[in-house]
Amino acid sequence: MSQMVIARRYASALSNLAQKENSLEQVETELKDFSDTLHESVELQEGLSNNKVPMAVRNNILTDVLTSMNLSPLVSKFLRYLLSKRRLSLVHDIAQAFALLTQEAMGILPAEVTVAKEPRSKESKDLLEKLQEQLSASTGKTVQIHVSVDPSIIGGIVTRIGSMVIDGSIRNQLVQVRESIIRG
Repeated sequence: MSQMVIARRYASALSNLAQKENSLEQVETELKDFSDTLHESVELQEGLSNNKVPMAVRNNILTDVLTSMNLSPLVSKFLRYLLSKRRLSLVHDIAQAFALLTQEAMGILPAEVTVAKEPRSKESKDLLEKLQEQLSASTGKTVQIHVSVDPSIIGGIVTRIGSMVIDGSIRNQLVQVRESIIRG
């Protein structure tokens, strides 16, 4: 079973518990904070994942970190559980999956929008705002746009919402024209 599938299962279980406690956003923030802390400290990663370090010592290290971060009982218990199951290395993937589940529960749909150059002008920003409004209207959810720049698309916009891709790039249009000419 892939690591991402396992991470999604843990994230889903934690999401269910957090929804019962009405603490989705808090848990998302705390899980991300712990993930960032773990990612930034190679010593902490080694201390918590090294099988040569006795489990009691790893528990003490984790307890010290959890106490210093002042995490909620739910997140603390969850992280202790991950340590006991030797799955703490998945915490970054779990945090990402949990963030997606939280957005879904809140009716927020993330969309990745790729443009050819950085939108700096007011006109470009207004177009992105209008796109966001239209996507929200067509999906019935609040769409949150994340803009990335890829000069290879030449111009236009490529929008990805979940598994759906809307390719309005000039590069794509040129490819279609080329294929049309080849087919005759």
